[in-house]
Amino acid sequence: MEIKHQVINSEERYRVFKELLQLSGLPTADLNFKDHLLIGFFDGDDMVGTGALEIYGSNALLRSLSVKLGIRGKSLGSSISEKLIEEARLKNLKAIYLLTESARDFFLKKGFQDIPREKVPPEVQRASEFSKICSPKANVMVYSLMN
Repeated sequence: MEIKHQVINSEERYRVFKELLQLSGLPTADLNFKDHLLIGFFDGDDMVGTGALEIYGSNALLRSLSVKLGIRGKSLGSSISEKLIEEARLKNLKAIYLLTESARDFFLKKGFQDIPREKVPPEVQRASEFSKICSPKANVMVYSLMN
């Protein structure tokens, strides 16, 4: 299996991206490939993983990290998170924030740290993921890009 990534920039790829998220039980209503950096991960023509960054000033909100059923456990999630971190570094961002209800341990292993919700920059807190979509009980995490 040779995985390649591609920025999602067409309606057809966006439809497949959203379908994979829905199969993983992740929200899609507020995603938009024209406003957010959406990346699909492909095995040939088959999209097998997704990841996204919503950029707010000098920070980003990581979301939509999913791996297709049947190929989980093969480090694709790690590759996706590493690619999103790399993209944030290329954009000279300061930090990546995320909300998770089920993947806290995974993100701790990737270098993310728990953070109180009120410590998240206001512009990131205004994202629909924070204000409407994720449960207030979701874990809030940050990855600092300032080394």
